Amino acid sequence: MERLRSGSAARQSAERERRRLERDGLSLTQLIACDPAGPGGTRLSGLFKVYVPISDEPASQRPFGFIFSPGVENGRPYLALVAFGERHPRPGTRAVYERAHRHLHGRFPSQERTGLQGPAHTPRVQSPSLGGRRASERGGHQR
Repeated sequence: MERLRSGSAARQSAERERRRLERDGLSLTQLIACDPAGPGGTRLSGLFKVYVPISDEPASQRPFGFIFSPGVENGRPYLALVAFGERHPRPGTRAVYERAHRHLHGRFPSQERTGLQGPAHTPRVQSPSLGGRRASERGGHQR
């Protein structure tokens, strides 16, 4: 979220919802499985998305999204934050799904299709945290 301008709607929404998730967890009904092979070449098999702001409003009224990777630590489920961003941004801005793909695969889907080399990135290992703390320290993210 550091890439987002301080005070922007996206950053305020992300910070508000992240605090809420760390405090209250998340209802399983809010988790939506990502398409294993999405439009634009994203590969997000096994990941989940949550529309932001988290509410019962239609998805069209929730422009942002978190992408999470599930895991289990010490027998307790957790969600590791993979990416946050706009779900369907204006041209020239990367969607949250592209950002999650890059986090997992080291480059954006468009760089894979064209063979362009992005910055030297290696796929990252998921840590069992949303905010840098172990699941046992934050009370988990299940409900």
